[in-house]
Amino acid sequence: MQINDNNITFDDAMKIADIDNVIFKHRSNGLIVSDYQLSVLERCGINFFNYSSFDELLFDIEEYLYDNYDEELDIISDQIAELKYYKDTKKWEIIIISHFKCHVFLFDYMFLDIFY
Repeated sequence: MQINDNNITFDDAMKIADIDNVIFKHRSNGLIVSDYQLSVLERCGINFFNYSSFDELLFDIEEYLYDNYDEELDIISDQIAELKYYKDTKKWEIIIISHFKCHVFLFDYMFLDIFY
């Protein structure tokens, strides 16, 4: 692939895009968030691993935002609410690729998001 007259490999492009940081991952508490979202929650003093449902997490995020507005956390709240919607309406399908990887595809009319 050519970018700015330089040859770049797919792996290099993935590193530059920092895909691993923004891909959603299953966590030990059964919920799915990206490393980036997790770091913002931690920065705001919200221990993600104390929650067993998106409802509980979203409630505490909204309480935090009421007293301490944070734009990044507000965006993450919207993203988690959207993920919860797709999960609750069963608009997702889990496809097991190997023993170690699981890709979750969220289907909608307008887009296809791939979660790792």
